[in-house]
Amino acid sequence: MKKMTGVIAVTLVVSVLFSGNTLITAKTVNKTGIRTKKVTMNIGQKKSIKLKNKKKKAKYLFQSSKTKIVKVSKKGVMTALKVGKAKITVKERLGKKIKSIGTVSVTVKKTAKPSPVPEQKVTPTPAGTPTATPVNEKPVVTPQAPSQDPGKTEPPLTSTPKPPVNPEIKDTPAKLDSSQSGVQYGKVVKRQYFSPITGKNRNVNVILPEGYTEEKKYPVIYLFHGGMGNENDWIDGKVQNMIGNMIASGEAKEMIVVMPNCRCRENDAANPSDGFAPDHVQSFDKFLDDFRDNLMPYIENTYSVATGRDNTAIVGLSMGGRVALNIGISLPDQVGYIGAFSPAYGIFPYTNNGLTEEGLFTEETFTLPDHYKNSTYLLINNGNQDGMVKEEPQRYHNALEANGVHHTFYTLDGGHDWVVWKNGFYNFARYLF
Repeated sequence: MKKMTGVIAVTLVVSVLFSGNTLITAKTVNKTGIRTKKVTMNIGQKKSIKLKNKKKKAKYLFQSSKTKIVKVSKKGVMTALKVGKAKITVKERLGKKIKSIGTVSVTVKKTAKPSPVPEQKVTPTPAGTPTATPVNEKPVVTPQAPSQDPGKTEPPLTSTPKPPVNPEIKDTPAKLDSSQSGVQYGKVVKRQYFSPITGKNRNVNVILPEGYTEEKKYPVIYLFHGGMGNENDWIDGKVQNMIGNMIASGEAKEMIVVMPNCRCRENDAANPSDGFAPDHVQSFDKFLDDFRDNLMPYIENTYSVATGRDNTAIVGLSMGGRVALNIGISLPDQVGYIGAFSPAYGIFPYTNNGLTEEGLFTEETFTLPDHYKNSTYLLINNGNQDGMVKEEPQRYHNALEANGVHHTFYTLDGGHDWVVWKNGFYNFARYLF
């Protein structure tokens, strides 16, 4: 009986050591985390981000979503610069692997200035003599800045932009993408920004409007490429001519055009061999974090940018259309204009070209908060002969319509090509900003 009891005891010990619950507990104990995830600071104040269970061989990366509000050093020291809210993303690099640790939500309040205190004449008190405390004198009260709830995540209400109720869809002008005499075109600038997500510098093309000056603030439009392309796709499509001609004719306002690489992984080269593999397709979904945490702050810190959702537009073609819809629906407080031309599969669950995905949204969750449903300019188009995305854009339109999201959807003769995308850009850009 004693032998049997011993066997049972050993079995139980082995079972406990190797059970899933015990392993999960051990991992939880050793997992690197952030000690304080919500912080309130005053302008000019500095605070360090404290991590628990740091790994000795790991390097920790810190990135502010709004560097004009809070900047953060390489060692995780935050400096509050202006009133507002920002998020500090913390990532862990161990060898070639980079993973997210979490975020710190920071609320910056205005530093309260103390009320001036009248100078008083002080009479020395002889040693050993007790001093009397005035009982009728009112205490000096230092006014405090209005308190903000650092845990509140609801985006701020805004009534802009005001999208057209029934926008006029026009044919593409014959010379929209041609270089025309007498028109001055913006210069294409090739830049790089660092992305902790990929662990490398990433390419981005920028078109500054002709006569760009730091004395003026410009709205920004971000253009996203297709599944096999890169940051040069829209340049190849002559967008520099399209936007220049529209500004010259008065059909579009001056704006900064930004064309990033949306393939958010270490191997972000165009025309990859794994074009229809899950890792490749889903790297486009990861671009949402790169866009919010790295690209937007870089552009806003580098150029004279008018910030806010009413000054921020995103547009994508094909796979880039999927990216635009994902970012636009996920970040409604930061993006007020969304264009998706022949948007690819993946917003909803699907099986196509041998690939099956669960989808980024359901038809019920593919919507905007109520206060943004009528203050977002959202346009989707598709070619009637598109054999690539087929009827998928129609599904997106149907879901938005069912959810009461104001938007424009139209089709035109064309395939999965620039005939459709140029027309989409022309009709989208006419109503921007």
